[in-house]
Amino acid sequence: MTQPQDIVYASKQFQDWLTALKQQADFSTHNQSFASMRSVLHTIRRHMDMEAVLTFADALPPLPRGLFIEGWRPAPAQPLESEQALVRAVYKDIAAHHNPPDTIVRDVFKVLAAHLDTHAATTARAQLPAVLRPLWPQKNRMH
Repeated sequence: MTQPQDIVYASKQFQDWLTALKQQADFSTHNQSFASMRSVLHTIRRHMDMEAVLTFADALPPLPRGLFIEGWRPAPAQPLESEQALVRAVYKDIAAHHNPPDTIVRDVFKVLAAHLDTHAATTARAQLPAVLRPLWPQKNRMH
């Protein structure tokens, strides 16, 4: 039985994303990449309304999508004042594991933008809280 490429290669694809984040953030392990990606995704999700969460999730491949919606319970979007407020929340979330760089939100966004096709990247970026959209690299500046 033929499987869609997204399913057949989902694990390898996600490993590639973790490797890219490991290199981008100068991490020592894939565990640090995973914990950081998970934290950034979960933290931004708290600042998105239900429609934005679902649209953002639809722009992601299966494994990152599952990671993004893991444990999600729809709730009103929390206001977000700045990138620094998001970074502080990420630090608080994963401080027991490791200390990510101050650029962790930008690093995760760079990996997502680089690995999504142009349409998916544009869709995902549009769902972000307005204060975070400038942090998402434009596709033509990725390579």
